[in-house]
Amino acid sequence: MKNLKNNLSEKDTLINTNMGQWLKYERKKSYIEVGGKKKPITQSMVAKKLGVTFQQVQKYEKGDNTIPIFRWFALCDYFNVQPNTVKELVTSEEVINITETKTGDSNDNNDVYPKE
Repeated sequence: MKNLKNNLSEKDTLINTNMGQWLKYERKKSYIEVGGKKKPITQSMVAKKLGVTFQQVQKYEKGDNTIPIFRWFALCDYFNVQPNTVKELVTSEEVINITETKTGDSNDNNDVYPKE
């Protein structure tokens, strides 16, 4: 069986990259309240919601793996975003740059907060 990843068109690869950028942006700007304090949403939290490992979420964010449609809808629901908004954003003809970096933001560290 051929490796599907190597058979993706440039446009499909671009969509994967843009979807990953969108996911990372939404995750980093989102917080949950735990014990009266705002905690950033980690890759582990997203993974638990999707039923995958945090490594899979990392691959989604890098654009290495395609996000299945049923997980994409689950992500839209999780982040309270309309799917059409995301569709327009990720099908852009170029790599989108929607991520914002914050100094000291360790939102990728999956072991900062205790597992629920």
